[in-house]
Amino acid sequence: MDPLGHWYLKANSVESADVDDDAYYDGAQTTYAIHRLQELAIEKKPFFMSVGYYKPHLPFNAPKKYWDLYQRDSIPLADNQYPPKGSPYYTVHGDQELRYYDDNHNLPKPSEQPWDIDRQREVKHGYYASVSYTDAQIGRIMDELKRLDLLKNTIVVLWGDHGWKLGEHNGWGKMSNYDIDAHVPMIIGGAKIKAKGEKSKALTELVDIYPTLCELAGLPVPAHLQGKSLTPLLDKPETEWKTAAFSQFLLGRFGPKETRDQERMGYSIRTDQYRYIRWYSWDKTLKKKGEFLDHELFDHFSDPQENINIADEGDLKEEVAILSEQLQNQFK
Repeated sequence: MDPLGHWYLKANSVESADVDDDAYYDGAQTTYAIHRLQELAIEKKPFFMSVGYYKPHLPFNAPKKYWDLYQRDSIPLADNQYPPKGSPYYTVHGDQELRYYDDNHNLPKPSEQPWDIDRQREVKHGYYASVSYTDAQIGRIMDELKRLDLLKNTIVVLWGDHGWKLGEHNGWGKMSNYDIDAHVPMIIGGAKIKAKGEKSKALTELVDIYPTLCELAGLPVPAHLQGKSLTPLLDKPETEWKTAAFSQFLLGRFGPKETRDQERMGYSIRTDQYRYIRWYSWDKTLKKKGEFLDHELFDHFSDPQENINIADEGDLKEEVAILSEQLQNQFK
């Protein structure tokens, strides 16, 4: 039972049925979305359309043909299957989402020995298949936009709401302030995008999507928005941009009972070189942070996987102070 009182029956976390795309939700929804696009094309009016995909969310069920794209024995395993060294014990979540499936009740905790290798590859195989399945559905929508002659006047944004650990930090889920979970896909294409097919190393955030769409569509940008329009990057990806991106995550409200003894809020700042995280106790009644608990710092130039917490190294005190001040200013 979840915190809202709903029952969930979770059996197998992976499935490879030999069925057509529309036998699963994402394929059927894409067919519906295509029908809706055909109706919108006839109406010849401005429209906003959102299509949300479940995959690669659990369970990793996708038609067999997408599983067949990959050779399981060649799927690489994470090479950092351990919690970050020097970090607090609670920062890597207990992966309760995957653990609740009947075929994964024996999933090790992040502090324990890594999972069985064959099982790791099976689950990663399912994740890969799910990504390819969704990728194919997005392709169907793009093809239909082109066929309907809508693509020349339509802005398309593809984005995900979080990353996912596939053995990294000995974790199998989302729910952390680490880059593996906070770094998300974001692609903007279609009408008015000059730098099509190019990449940018600029630090961007999901709150930037709203003002970007407003500007591209010629609509006024509401004054209360916290994001920054990405249109300059869509013209010139190398444009100087933000010095930092921010995220936060609450630990302790969900998951295994032993992880719910105390709620903790983590605030994170990501710069070109560093990710810095500050942890506080959290008062869920007052909805505000309490005492400072601990902090983490990772140098992406030397440690891109965030394996070693260097927050307490003496020669980094000044850098920690600067990042901490930036966090305080962002999360007032």
